[in-house]
Order: sequence, then structure tokens, then C-alpha cells
Amino acid sequence: MKNNDDSTYRTIGHSLHALNLLNIALYGGLLHRYGKDDGGDIFDKAWLKEGFCLPDESTPFWTRHDLSGYLMVVMALLGLTIRHYLSNKNSTSTMILVSEQADQLTYWALLGALGHASGHFILSNAKRHKFLPPGDVTFLDDLKQSSFLVGLGKAGPGYPLFWIPLVKTYMRNTAGNRVALIALLFNLGSLIVPSRFGFSYAQAVLFGGMSIDQIFYVPQDQQNTLEYALWPLLTTLPNGAWAWFECMACTTHPWMIQYGHILYDAYMVSSYTLFYLFFWWMEYRKQQVGLAAKKMM
Repeated sequence: MKNNDDSTYRTIGHSLHALNLLNIALYGGLLHRYGKDDGGDIFDKAWLKEGFCLPDESTPFWTRHDLSGYLMVVMALLGLTIRHYLSNKNSTSTMILVSEQADQLTYWALLGALGHASGHFILSNAKRHKFLPPGDVTFLDDLKQSSFLVGLGKAGPGYPLFWIPLVKTYMRNTAGNRVALIALLFNLGSLIVPSRFGFSYAQAVLFGGMSIDQIFYVPQDQQNTLEYALWPLLTTLPNGAWAWFECMACTTHPWMIQYGHILYDAYMVSSYTLFYLFFWWMEYRKQQVGLAAKKMM
């Protein structure tokens, strides 16, 4: 959806993505500084212990990791179903199509949410079978203590099966060879992060990669649109706010005490579908106005 002043939406979108990158840098810097201590007055002690706000880890296949994964799969598939239904025809058989830009942003984000869910299932399985190293141990140190074949089994599948597909869903405008290189760098970076912060690291670099992709690799004509400006405002920055809320209020806010990390995941996936529905509604309203104008002629 173009703006008459072509620079306005582009400036807004660039500013919001830059703010996201600054937020990620601040988050990572403070976590690096205080993560090995008691968290100072910033991070919740219970969150620091796990890297998640996980109130209940006692029931196999029903831990908060599992529940987050189940919820994200259901919500992502629901979002994809809504997109599929609305991209065909509504109840009056009148075509109402959102812009390709809004459609593709939503589609790839929902695929990324399925990848996020798989991460929860992987972590839950690793914890259940005591495959995950202790929280303060980095994945690299854990690999050094493993035999070659065990280490290969732990580290080998992650790059082609996890990092490359997920990086591509977040950086869909970036060329494939660059995605492969960025995924490799992200993968190598994850090896030197304490295991309890592995998921936080993954989310930070993926959302950072998404903002870099949007700023540098989205064609300029697609940056001069409401879709470009609204995407980080509705999805990216609020996800960052939820991340701060979780790591600071895990044991002090009733929402976090009751639901924990699930709230973060629920907002993430729902924001993608809401973004799509907003632009579908905009097109619907435009069509209704057009039909009313024809009737008056």
C-alpha cells in the first residue's frame, strides 16, 4: 500500500528496524555482563537459571517447552489456514486479495513460527533425555568432552536442518549463498553461548537478521509502503518488549508466574495473523467503498 510521500513509510520502517537492532544489542550486552552473576537488578533470578520463564517442568511431554511448541504449531497452522481461505474468496465469492508484500511477510513468518516450535520440541527432548549440557556449559565445551561421533551427532544436523531453514524464513529477501553464510556464522556463535541462553541467542540473531534483511535487501519500492512500516511496529518490537518482560518479571508478575514463556510465543504467532487480517480488512473496506460509489453513479 503506497504512500503519496514515498519517503515517509521507508523512514518509519528503517527507524523501527534500527530500534530493534539497538534493543537486541542492549539485551545481549546486558546479558553478557550480568548473565554469569546474579543478574544485578535487571534479570529475574529464576529466568537466569533456565533462560526461560518455565513454571512447570515436571510432566513429560507437557512441560512449558512442549506446551509452547504445541501452541505455536496450532496457531501457525490456523494462521496459514486463514491466509489460504481469505486469499481465495470470501463468503460473497468476491475476491479480496491483500498485497503480495503483506501476504509474503505473513507466510514466511508463520513458517518461521513452526521452526520456532521445533526448537521448543528439540529442547524438551534434550532435557527429557538429559542430552542438554548444564546451563553454564557452552555447547563448544560440551562437544570437546564428547567423542567424535557423539559430537557429530549433536552438532551436525543443526546447520542444515535448523539454522539454514530458519534464517531463510527471517531473511527471505537475502540471496541463498548469503543466507548459508549467515546461518553458518549464527551456528558457530551459538557454540560459545551458555546452553541456558541458547534459545535467547537464537531469537536475538534471527530477529536481528530479519531487520538487516528488511533494511538492506527489500527493494526500495516495497519499503515505501504501509506494510514495511507496520511490520516492525506490530510484530518485531512488541516481541522484543515481551522478551524483556519475561526475563525481568518471571517470578514477580502474575501473568508470568501463571503462563511464563507461552505468552511470548502466543503474541509472536498471533501478531503475524493479525498483520495479515489488518491488510485484508483494508482491502475489504476499499472494495466496499468502491462498490458503494458505483451504486451512486
